[in-house]
Amino acid sequence: MDRNVGPLDARGRVVAGILLATLAVVSTLGYTTIPLISDLGAAILAAVLIVEGLSRRCLLYRALGIDRCPVD
Repeated sequence: MDRNVGPLDARGRVVAGILLATLAVVSTLGYTTIPLISDLGAAILAAVLIVEGLSRRCLLYRALGIDRCPVD
């Protein structure tokens, strides 16, 4: 599968994933709570965002025919 996530979008996904993973860990330790989703759900979403950002491939973008990756 070709890359379909641009470099800026990829960096944003990695940063958002790291922040969400940190929030999931803090919530698991009991310092705060996450409304609407579980700690495990937040951790899974964080992992997906980090993997998509590092690989620069998004399955949802592929299904929708979106390509935000500039020609190298």
